[in-house]
Formats: sequence, structure tokens, C-alpha cells
Amino acid sequence: MIEFDLQYIIENKYENPVRKANFQLLVIPDSNKEQKVRDLKFSCSGSQEMHISKNIFGFKTIQYYIDKPFSEFRFKLSAKIDRNELNPFILSPLTPFEEFQQIQLSDFYIDNYLFLSPTDLTRLPVDLDLPFPVYSDEIQIFDFLIELNSYIFGLLTYSPESTTINTRIEEVLLIKRGVCQDFAHLFVSVCRKNKIPARYVSGFLNQGAEFIGSSQLHAWAEALIPGIGWVGFDSTNNLLADHHYLKIAHGTDYQDCSPIIGVLESSGTQRSIHSVTITNQ
Repeated sequence: MIEFDLQYIIENKYENPVRKANFQLLVIPDSNKEQKVRDLKFSCSGSQEMHISKNIFGFKTIQYYIDKPFSEFRFKLSAKIDRNELNPFILSPLTPFEEFQQIQLSDFYIDNYLFLSPTDLTRLPVDLDLPFPVYSDEIQIFDFLIELNSYIFGLLTYSPESTTINTRIEEVLLIKRGVCQDFAHLFVSVCRKNKIPARYVSGFLNQGAEFIGSSQLHAWAEALIPGIGWVGFDSTNNLLADHHYLKIAHGTDYQDCSPIIGVLESSGTQRSIHSVTITNQ
């Protein structure tokens, strides 16, 4: 068991005062069989109503309603997270052909259709002409995903501010640059094209391990492997997700996992800063 101390801060500054606002934050670390959250604390600047609820995937969200004018919004979260040590290299009890047969079943598709269907952010270009790894019934799904993870790591260059939260895959493949969400979207899209369920994951990275993307919220992907279950893949770092990865939520793409969304009565521009500090004992 490894203990992490987490501090996460959002600071939004607005060009003109905001008269009213509704915010929804999806930033609370998930409690599951691999990680437990304790000593959770969070606060928001100004006077506001606060509610906790769950989204369609079962992850906790925080809602704030602010009905007084403000020019800055500041949110702070702190927690301790106990994380089980994890070896992500697991051998499948199924043969490659058995895996291939299972993912072709109609029941398998029905059970996982949400993570098999492309979205606007995970749709591959029709005229895609890149030598992505090829999946077949002669290779274990795990081995195919390892190869795909490495291929995307070599294909794209991590480049902060090179893309936005709305950048489509065709543009990412054109410029060959992106941030962690672009690496995750591309991995998810290729999985789904090969009938392997895959989902987008948001969370935090252990900063002591010196991974790319640890200073901000991070994104990776999880793929469903018959006989094993959901396994995390981080194409940004060419790694499998292990105990250094602290999950917040998953969804079909970034839009399901956006850390903060809001409806504001205001005009002008805004500037947003997100900072993460993680230490382990």
C-alpha cells in the first residue's frame, strides 16, 4: 500500500465580472478496489450553494451555484489516497483465437457498446493512411495494445498548448503533436476500430516518478481485455497504468471527464490555471 498526499487548485480569472454562475467539477479521486480516498477536503471562494451528486458513470461531481458578482473563482481540493501496488502485466487465460471470438459476439458488443462507438473526439479519419499495428486472431489483445501504446508514443510529440479540448483526431495526426488527452483519444479510437472496448480516463500522476503530464490533470485510456478486465495504457509515457496513476473518472472521451464546466452570466475572456501537487510517503 502506498500513501499519496494530493492538493489540486483551480484558479479562474475573468476579464469582466461574472453576475451568476453554475459550476460542475469532476475532480474527486475515485474510491475503488485499487485506491481508497480519505481526509478529503475542498473549498470554493465566495458565497455559494454546494451539492454533491453522481454522473451517469457513477463518479462524484461537485455543483456550485454562485449568485453574487465575482471576478475570480478559486477551488482547492486536498486528500490522502491509499493505493494498492499493482503489477499491470497480467497473462490472459484465453488463447488469441478465444479472445478474438469473444469480442465478435453480439452480447459482448451490447454489453460494451458505449465504449465501442466512436465519438466526435474519437473518430478516426476515413482516409487514414498510417501503419498502425494490426490486430488479428493470431495475437493476444494485451500484446496488440502494448504495441499500439508504443506506436502512438513514437508517432506524436507531447507539446503543451498545441491543441485544445475540442481538437479532433485528424488535426492531431496532421500536426503530429498533442497533449495527454490527444494521446488517449487516439489510443481509444484505434481500439474501438478493432472492436476492443476502450474508455478515456482522467486522474493524477505521482509526481515523484517524473512522468510527462504530472504537473496537471492527466489522461490515459483503459481497454477491456476478455479474461483479464480493464487495463490502463498511457501512450503519453508509453507505460501501463499502475499504482502511480490515481483515477478520478472515466467516460467515452474528454467531454465526459472535463474537470470543470459552467454556465456563466458574463462577457469577455477568462484565464484558467490548474495546479497539482502530489507527494507519496
